Amino acid sequence: MPDIEGLLGTLVDGLSRLDPTSRRIVTAARICFTDNGFGETTMQRIADAAGVGVATVYRRFGHKQHLVRLAIMDEALRLATRLAEVAEHTTGPEQTMTEVFVAFVHEAAAPKLLTRSIRESPAAGELTDFLTDADAVTMSRMLVTPHLQRWQTTGQIPADLDIAIVAELIARLIMSLIETPTSVIPLQDTDKARDFARGYLVPLLQTWRA
Repeated sequence: MPDIEGLLGTLVDGLSRLDPTSRRIVTAARICFTDNGFGETTMQRIADAAGVGVATVYRRFGHKQHLVRLAIMDEALRLATRLAEVAEHTTGPEQTMTEVFVAFVHEAAAPKLLTRSIRESPAAGELTDFLTDADAVTMSRMLVTPHLQRWQTTGQIPADLDIAIVAELIARLIMSLIETPTSVIPLQDTDKARDFARGYLVPLLQTWRA
């Protein structure tokens, strides 16, 4: 499995730069935003969830707005870890492509996905900025590439397939669907999502020539 937290740490103000207490506060903020909504989450609630005093939260972050980007990164870590776990247990490239997309669709239907409550809050711009950041796109591609590389190494996908391009297409699709979930691509029905993956994503694993 790729070093997901390490890759997230390469982003500006990444999670890996935080000390353990700050890291715990960020995770607590992410859980509070998910469970209670952005508007209903107070610094006191975050402090209680993190097991620290509210003064510690204010001293380290100043305001809950300053926790938003880090909370989004923490949610991205959770999502990327979940999808990587699914990929690790697949037995071929077609199954990897299909089941990872189905797992993503399952996550997209839940209230957690990149702390959905932020989408309708004054901090919504942070979510858009994260999903459209060039470094985040690069990081997402690097998370997908090792899973494709493993099947290319075993000869199950063509040696001349540019897996970096395929990985970026998949990464950009997922990030776009997170940013704008209203789509004709089926995100509410796992059976339809599986059919979509088999019909539209699996063919990306072939090498097309004129």
